[in-house]
Amino acid sequence: MRITTLPDLANWRKTWPHAEAADKVLAALQAAGGEGRFVGGCVRDALLERDIRDIDIATNLEPEAVLAALAKANLRAVPTGIKHGTITAIADHVGFEVTTLRHDLETDGRHATVAFTDDWQQDAARRDLTMNALFCDAGGNIHDYFGGLTDLKEGRVRFVGDPAQRMDEDYLRILRFFRFHADYAVGAFDEAAILAATQRRHELKRLSGERLRQETLKLFTARRGVDVWGEMLGLDFAVAYLPWATSQDRLVKVAALETRLKLRPDAIRRLTALALTGSGAEIAETLKLSNADRDRLLAGSEARPDFDPSGDQAIRRQIYALGNDRARDRILLDWQPGENEGAWHRAFEIVESWPRPTFPLAGRDLIKLGLKAGPELGTRLAEIEAWWIDGDFRADAAQCLAEAKKRLG
Repeated sequence: MRITTLPDLANWRKTWPHAEAADKVLAALQAAGGEGRFVGGCVRDALLERDIRDIDIATNLEPEAVLAALAKANLRAVPTGIKHGTITAIADHVGFEVTTLRHDLETDGRHATVAFTDDWQQDAARRDLTMNALFCDAGGNIHDYFGGLTDLKEGRVRFVGDPAQRMDEDYLRILRFFRFHADYAVGAFDEAAILAATQRRHELKRLSGERLRQETLKLFTARRGVDVWGEMLGLDFAVAYLPWATSQDRLVKVAALETRLKLRPDAIRRLTALALTGSGAEIAETLKLSNADRDRLLAGSEARPDFDPSGDQAIRRQIYALGNDRARDRILLDWQPGENEGAWHRAFEIVESWPRPTFPLAGRDLIKLGLKAGPELGTRLAEIEAWWIDGDFRADAAQCLAEAKKRLG
């Protein structure tokens, strides 16, 4: 094992989000005779000076002792996954997952039966990648059992121990390998890992849609996610569980436009760009997308007319029909680079600056004019709305009401 003490530790730890709250949790564990160490993503990203999202803590105390330690320190505890040793500690209104050290008793590629341990190296040995098996103690010392610091420094994504064994424990690690390679690696895939992954790619079908969705969407927005997905296509990984998501050229185009237009990478938009026409329902079902994401995917991937950028009024009509968000999706999906670039840029400017308006009249306004509720009411209202749209949405409520009076005599 290698223990590395980082320079200027006090200042380094102070840069972490919620550092004081996290230290309260560590102090509670220490007061109970145990130890807590930061582990996984927070350590990895802090070492790379990247933004830290979640702070996870590992401890050699068993769950019941963790609950008692937090209670004694007047910290709230939520047993979010106590069967697997995880308790959420609340300090200063911030949640920290505290997990007892574990080792696997039995795995089947999807689930694991675990036992608790007080051996830090044994816990590190069950983790997936060397860069995720780093611990940082309260003093800022990095505990590195499997060469994770060197791998992190050299941009190498490598499994702890035998890649085949790690993947057989949980087949989701196949996708995690590609996702972490896209976010952290420099250079080619680790040969042993890619061989093991290739031999097991069809096992991805055994995983739940929810787990596949999580890793796949994260991959699409990773730093080199688009390039890595292209390599996965060449290695038949997409065919293994998403045979409908192979439109790589359009994905490359959409990702480039997001960068050029200063948009955040959008996983659902990129997934839609990958989708073959008419395949949205199959992709949504495989990945168990939410209703909102499914509808968005279907709206962009089903057979439909292309977005028409030829004129401001035509653009506003489409924004009104689709809404700003879906119109933005359509523009990026249908954009033809090199063809009429000015029109496409103008369409994007309008979708960003012109909020979709609300039609000023409602059925009750026509009822007040003497029209009875029923089919004719809907027909008349639609006629006035069409008149309002033809006027490029300029008429206000009073002008629309005057038009209604004129039409109803």
